[in-house]
Amino acid sequence: MTLQDLQFALELGCVMGKDIDAILEYSQENGIDTEKIDTMLEELGYDKIFENDFDDYDDDEYGYIEKFPHKNRFYED
Repeated sequence: MTLQDLQFALELGCVMGKDIDAILEYSQENGIDTEKIDTMLEELGYDKIFENDFDDYDDDEYGYIEKFPHKNRFYED
């Protein structure tokens, strides 16, 4: 990820310009660490941008759909 990519992601996350400048300055000095940037954003009152919480999502409440092939096939049992 480059600094331009970071700036674009922060702009999409609706981060104010002065906060974007501070984060870009920090990232230029220390490197781009997305976990640290998310922590900084939370301290500033923003939501996390780079970390997703999809791993905690329990998908068991939804059933699975089995698709049927569109061609007929012969299956031996």
